[in-house]
Amino acid sequence: MARRKIKKELQAGGYVLIADGETEQWYVELLKKHYDLKIRFQPELSCHSISKQFELVKEAIAKGYEHIFWIIDFDSIQKENKEAKVKNSVLQKFKQFYHKAITDNRWKDKLTVIVNNPCLEYWFYLHQQPESNRYFAQYETELLPVLRKFDVGGGLFEKYNKSKQNYLGKPDLFERLLPYMQKIDFRRLKSFDIETCQQESVSEMYKLFEGLNIDVKRKS
Repeated sequence: MARRKIKKELQAGGYVLIADGETEQWYVELLKKHYDLKIRFQPELSCHSISKQFELVKEAIAKGYEHIFWIIDFDSIQKENKEAKVKNSVLQKFKQFYHKAITDNRWKDKLTVIVNNPCLEYWFYLHQQPESNRYFAQYETELLPVLRKFDVGGGLFEKYNKSKQNYLGKPDLFERLLPYMQKIDFRRLKSFDIETCQQESVSEMYKLFEGLNIDVKRKS
């Protein structure tokens, strides 16, 4: 899938982040702290429903924000899809939303869609294995045990449990991961493919750094 560059310069105060969980918000809080960014979070509480997230995207675009970043954990979609009364109904909705989000010409300069499969923690895995093709279908039983074995930031993930302290402690998660991130060539990272999403793990968090014009090669 070809990558789309954000041509327009982003203005302070013009960013909106829409995500389904707290970990994404904590992570971006660290970016705000280290790079003096002004980003508004939507929703203020976790919103796991992909339909509700899409409504928030449309509302944010209608309100005229400079740019919207929509961060999606694909395992949340998989979970919602399994619990749905109609088989694969949620997955089909997601495909419709995703297609519109990346193809609607009215949105292309205002919206960046970022998909993590299965979840944000795969981005942290890529800090050690940036060219990995390993597929993780599930976070708790597959990805987390591998992540906990990594010697990242002095045992950063040894007791990782998705808590606020994991992110905002001192030194914080971003500070400890930055030396590893600086070695990643973002150009070589895979992009999300809707056709292979159930067989391929991917993190598109690099799009957030590109969209916010953050150069990780320099110190935060």
